[in-house]
Amino acid sequence: MESGETLNYGFSRRLIWAVMRRMQFFGVRTAGSMAFRLFDRWARTMGLQDAVLEGIDLPLEGGTAAHRAAVQALKLDATIQGALITAHKLSVVRAAGDLIDVYTQDAQDCQEVSALYKRGGSLWGDACDAATSGLALSHFLGPQYWRAHPEAEILSLGGGGATVALKYYLLTRAPWRPRRLTIVDIREDNLAHCQVVAAGMDRAGMQITYKLSTSATYNDALVEKLPPHSVVVNATGLGKDRPGSPVTDAVRFPEYGAAWELNYRGARPFLHQARRQQRARALQVTDGWHYFLLGWSSVLARVFDFTLTQDRFAAFCAASGPVRNS
Repeated sequence: MESGETLNYGFSRRLIWAVMRRMQFFGVRTAGSMAFRLFDRWARTMGLQDAVLEGIDLPLEGGTAAHRAAVQALKLDATIQGALITAHKLSVVRAAGDLIDVYTQDAQDCQEVSALYKRGGSLWGDACDAATSGLALSHFLGPQYWRAHPEAEILSLGGGGATVALKYYLLTRAPWRPRRLTIVDIREDNLAHCQVVAAGMDRAGMQITYKLSTSATYNDALVEKLPPHSVVVNATGLGKDRPGSPVTDAVRFPEYGAAWELNYRGARPFLHQARRQQRARALQVTDGWHYFLLGWSSVLARVFDFTLTQDRFAAFCAASGPVRNS
């Protein structure tokens, strides 16, 4: 950690020295996450009454010293069971990859981690989002969507960890794939990372295109070129971590297509842009709520070492609904 730099503990639910089962949450502004309103419900539902959640805020830009310090503190503290990682999946590996003792196959292939957890004195890293991306996409569109619409494409606005996971799912797990996946990002290193992850994998007829763009107007043009039934994903973090949308209000979404806003909270202008065209364009629109629940439940299972069955996930969702609707 650089001189004078300290970890920013965004939020803590209880007196952490009074419990021995701590889970951390590496995010940007963690205090705003609904996870803190939900965690006690989740813990009771999963039989984890002694568990506590604590948030650690890490910077999106600048150095990665704070990321390394957070991983090192987690590794050395026996009371911390593990952590969920949101916007820093790539940064944690870049900054502290050598501190992680064991990587799952998904984490190795994606070169990112969304979960840190301990087994037998070793720190493990897993990329859970490949599985959760597929489950969330199938829940949104239905399991036969790409088979029913072979001309459809995916345009992913954002090339960070969520898009890496989505691409990895399409390449390794999906029974059917879109004709083309286009990935757009403002950073060349993110696009380069996406290309590295896909290298050597069987694309099974799916073309992958990479676009560098800092212009919402340029993104509008990419959206408008999509064939009917195509899917547009906001994977930029804009609308939650940072203000704005990756497209302008003049964008025209694909007819009979779908818009997936990965954010589940915040202003989310992309979600509202899509909803305004929902009827005229026969557009399916969803936000990241189901994706959020899938992600947290899967990481909880790894951190606290339990099996997440379908019944348990159904109970997890049922416990979450009243808080979102309150």
